[in-house]
Amino acid sequence: MKKIKLYILLLLCSLSIKAQDIKIDSTNYCNFYDYTEHYKNSEVKSFGLTRTMIIDIVSDEMQKLGFKGISTFRIIKIEEGKYITSICYSDKSNCGFLFDEVYETEHNQEDRKWKSLSKKYSGNDYVEKIVSLDGSYKFVNIKEVPNNLHILKMNDYWYQQSTNPEKNKKLVSKEFIESLLREDVRSFLKNKKP
Repeated sequence: MKKIKLYILLLLCSLSIKAQDIKIDSTNYCNFYDYTEHYKNSEVKSFGLTRTMIIDIVSDEMQKLGFKGISTFRIIKIEEGKYITSICYSDKSNCGFLFDEVYETEHNQEDRKWKSLSKKYSGNDYVEKIVSLDGSYKFVNIKEVPNNLHILKMNDYWYQQSTNPEKNKKLVSKEFIESLLREDVRSFLKNKKP
């Protein structure tokens, strides 16, 4: 009986050690979100890559892949009266990226499968707010974004930091998220000609 208890104890310890060694990757990183971040005086804080950081990374990755004529904030005509802004666009290759600025406080791995969170909530791939000088505005709703444009969901590019160095090892890091963004950019551009 003692041998059985010892065997079970060893088995549980080995499973516990293996469970702690799960590597964070693009298919599971949302499972590592630490919700204690929402508590007052938490040692964990959440951040997202800023628009500027994302644009710098996307532009850098496009250049590394050989894309030329890269513009930031290029206005693109989708159809008569419908214009959208691409954050990084290669005029030569006729392809680029858009921002989806819908952001959720709870992160779900399934949301990575959506083309955009705008699509999830409104049925439109992309929504652009156009503001007039008098302060009035209208929304341009794009049901289907053309295949030469890829939507980057700001909701995907979050990370956490802790004041506790041991806890930091189990959180999604800024370095991981920057690498995820680069992976997303390369994945979209792999079938595009520079």
